[in-house]
This record gives sequence, C-alpha cells and structure tokens, in this order.
Amino acid sequence: MVIVLTGAPASGKSTVAERLASCLDRAAHIQVDFFRKMVKGGYASPHHWNDEVDRQYRIARMSAAQTARNLAAAGFLPILDDIVPPAWVDEWRHELDGLDCRFVVLCPRLEVAQRRNRERHIWTVDETLRAELHAMLEGPHTEGWLVVDNSEGTVDDAVAAVARGLALVTRAC
Repeated sequence: MVIVLTGAPASGKSTVAERLASCLDRAAHIQVDFFRKMVKGGYASPHHWNDEVDRQYRIARMSAAQTARNLAAAGFLPILDDIVPPAWVDEWRHELDGLDCRFVVLCPRLEVAQRRNRERHIWTVDETLRAELHAMLEGPHTEGWLVVDNSEGTVDDAVAAVARGLALVTRAC
C-alpha cells in the first residue's frame, strides 16, 4: 500500500503524515516539497504559477513516487504528502501503478485552516488561494477517497481517523 495524503495548505498534511509514519511499524513520510525545494538555482515559486513551476512539480512528483516505490519494495508503507488537484490524480496513479494507492484528504473547516495558516511559523499562503485550494479538494475528483475532517481534536485524533479509515494497525507513539 502507498498513501497519498492531501489537503489544502495548513490542513495538517505534513504533521499528520509524520505522526502516522512514526506510529506504524515500518513507514516513511515523503514530502513532495522536499524534492521541489532541492532546486536552488532556477527554483520556480508556486506563488507565480507558470510552465516552469509545473515542470518542477512534475519532477518532484516523479521523484517522490520513485522513492515511494523503493520504500514499498523494501517493506515500508510510504506516506506521500502533497496537494493533489484533479489534473495530478491520473499522474499519481500512473507513477504508483502496481501499488495499492490510497488517497486521503485532510479537510478541516475553511475557517480552521485559515486560522492555522495565519499561525504558521514557516510560511503562509494567501487566503484567497488557500480558499480556492480548499474548495478544489472538495471537488468530484476526491470521490471515493478517505476524507478526514480534522477541524477539532488533536493530531493523534486525525492519525487515528486515517488509520481507522485505512484499516491500519498503529502502535503507541
């Protein structure tokens, strides 16, 4: 199995993916942003979307998918962390072909995610764009995916909801 954990910025993707991976016996958290941010010279910021940003995201997704394949082959459960718009779903499925790919959406209420976004210490996302991404992830392309409303409760509550929804056995972490 491989998990693609998605959600709008400030939905808790990285936090939940990291904690979930640490609560499983053999799992790894793979941040697509890690691969994107490896580019130093010529880095294209997603705050100004263009063909180069799209190309760099595609490279990052392919690199993350290959890492997921390598980890899965070694007996680890890869947990990918990325924002997944409709246009990228088929690409993820293609890149992860042959693996049991499960999509999970973290979907806190908009006002909760906006508050989290304002309180972030790393970087924030424009609230209009955040709202658009939030609405996009409630679209028809997510039908059949596990959707977790993590507006209330703790990170551990969200991890438990994901684990329950995917029938994963976790240990105390």
